[in-house]
Formats: sequence, C-alpha cells, structure tokens
Amino acid sequence: MRPALLVALALSLAACGGQGDAPKPGVEAAEAEKLKPIDPKEAAEAAAAKVRADKLAEQKPEFDAALAAKDEAKIDDLADAGNGWALYHRATNRLSSQDFSQQQAAFQDMEAAAEKGVADAEMWVGVKMAYGQDGYPLKPSSGLKMMERGARQGNVQAMLAVALMYEQDTFMADKKKARTWYEKAAAA
Repeated sequence: MRPALLVALALSLAACGGQGDAPKPGVEAAEAEKLKPIDPKEAAEAAAAKVRADKLAEQKPEFDAALAAKDEAKIDDLADAGNGWALYHRATNRLSSQDFSQQQAAFQDMEAAAEKGVADAEMWVGVKMAYGQDGYPLKPSSGLKMMERGARQGNVQAMLAVALMYEQDTFMADKKKARTWYEKAAAA
C-alpha cells in the first residue's frame, strides 16, 4: 500500500512541473520570505487556529481516558458538551450505522468536530463541500479552505486532497500550489 502511495505521489508531483519550476534555495528566497508583508486575514486565521488547537489539546486527556475505559456513555456526554475528539469519534461510529437517522446525526457531529479543529473532520467535511457529495451543496472554495485547515495540522490525506484539487479543479487550478502541497505530503 505504501509503495503505491509513494508512486502515485511521485507521478502527481511530476505532473505539476519539474525542478525548473521550483524556486532555487538560497539567501534570496529566505530574504523574500522575511520581507513578505503580513496579511491581516492570514494572521487572524492563524490566531483562530491556535485557539482551536489549544482547546483541542485541553480536551484530549479526558477523551482519551473515556476511550481507554471503553465508556461510550462518557464519550457521548463529552460529545454533547462539545469535546471535538468525542464528536469525531461519535460521528465515525454513527456513519457506520445502518440507521439513516444515526447517519444524519453523524453529519452534524462531523461538522461540529470540524469547527472545533479536528483535522480528520475538517478533511471529511472539506471533501464533501468541495465536491458536493452526500447532500452537501457544491462549494469548492469553502471545501478547499476546510481541507487546507486540516492539511496545515499535518493531515497527509488532507494535504493530498488539497494538492489534487489545485492540480485538477477547473476553476482553482494552480500547479505551483499543487506542487507545494504534494511536497509537504511527501515530507510528512
């Protein structure tokens, strides 16, 4: 499985351009990065991501304890209280249910977990939005933004999904961004 993933990654990376397209490492690139003006919107998003990550980190020990004890009632209580990890756990359980109402509730839990900053949930919701799947309205830009949030947390699947969208989407095609995300995924 891993060799197939690496081959697919290498082919996708090659499709985004060769080494000639990549910026040359050196002093000029480092200086240009230092002189780059700070975008207030990006700074606000980074601050919000930090707040979400800190809250998630606080919630993790309690969720881990309930999970280790296999206490589903406690996990449900944590999810009801807004614990992002518990919401994601409950959503994945509900998605595997044969009960349609449970599956619908899973969507709500997954969206709530994504809003709390759980990278896997951000990836899941982002893909559904970006491609208009499972009843989600087609919102490529919003979906891409959600997937990028998950990718910035180190989720390799999200990195690959973002790269693929930049590579193949008609309206958001950007080979340089695709290459950057493929490289980040390969390095992860």
